[in-house]
Amino acid sequence: MSARFLIHEHTHPEWELYLQVHGLSRWTAAGCQYVLGPGHMFMMAPGTVHHMTEEHPGNHHFYFAAIDIAAVFGRHPALTEQWRNLPAVVHHPGARSLVEPFAQLVRELTVKRSHQDEGVALAADILILEAGRLLMPGPSTSELSVHPAVAQIRALLDGEFSRRWPLADLAERVGLAPTYLAGLFARETGMPPHRYLNERRIERARQLLRASDLTITAIGIEIGFGSGQHFARAFRQADGCTPQEYRRRGQA
Repeated sequence: MSARFLIHEHTHPEWELYLQVHGLSRWTAAGCQYVLGPGHMFMMAPGTVHHMTEEHPGNHHFYFAAIDIAAVFGRHPALTEQWRNLPAVVHHPGARSLVEPFAQLVRELTVKRSHQDEGVALAADILILEAGRLLMPGPSTSELSVHPAVAQIRALLDGEFSRRWPLADLAERVGLAPTYLAGLFARETGMPPHRYLNERRIERARQLLRASDLTITAIGIEIGFGSGQHFARAFRQADGCTPQEYRRRGQA
């Protein structure tokens, strides 16, 4: 979702999971006020009244899904433990690990592929698994195999992909030489920082092409490209088709 989007007061018969990826949003849930920043998870129990408090003046990007967790628990009974005796509203600020599970669920729901029902169920299972891990008491686990500087840069690019990020600026953030950071990042992730940033932008572009009526140029500018032409070239390199062709396929 993007700028000037307002979710009005409502409830769900299922648990709703919301992840703020970029920007800020303000909510009221069960009578309490919440401010969500990048990487914040927000969950509401079935029947909990909640709504966005205001339209935020800047761009923001989030995922949300209402999931019948009883169906997930039927497939994986061991996952029920972390969901027992939860309050009606859960706010967890360190939830960037949910970005990829949410993105996979969106892909399974919006891109027609073989075994789609199984893909949606598996994506929902992974999302509930990762959310449940965040609910476990004690300090959150970290990716021990990932260098702290790489983890910090990944989190930065995941949350602020619409900004221009010269390698020198990224290196300054983590106190490393640019060439050293570039090599370290490529060894850890399999790609240099600029390619990782472009992948985050193109991932967001796919969502906007499927779910909005923004022009190609407007989408390109919103996700951080300097022009519609630059965006179109990068999109074709990534997906093998133009943004217009991708949008037409999705509409078909």
